[in-house]
Amino acid sequence: IIHGDCMLYETRQRARQAIGQNSFDCIVTDPPYGIREAMTSGEDDDSSLPPLTQLFYAMGRDRAMGEPLLKVGGRLVAFIPVRKGETLEECLPELQA
Repeated sequence: IIHGDCMLYETRQRARQAIGQNSFDCIVTDPPYGIREAMTSGEDDDSSLPPLTQLFYAMGRDRAMGEPLLKVGGRLVAFIPVRKGETLEECLPELQA
């Protein structure tokens, strides 16, 4: 179990080091409350985005640098709060290419 702020490169690097610089088959995360609101991460310019979107972008940057956190075909499991009357699809972040 890796405990830390996954928005920080150092935390993601520490996670990779824990498994011999490999990628994970599965990542289970409980993003901070306010998952749909912007928060300040302190690492990059994505701080105006919701936390789960920030994580997607951070993982994409890692992959582009040749340091993927998640294996191709791996699973990312995130706890996402859904209010009464909402659907899960409404709560998921939309990534733009």
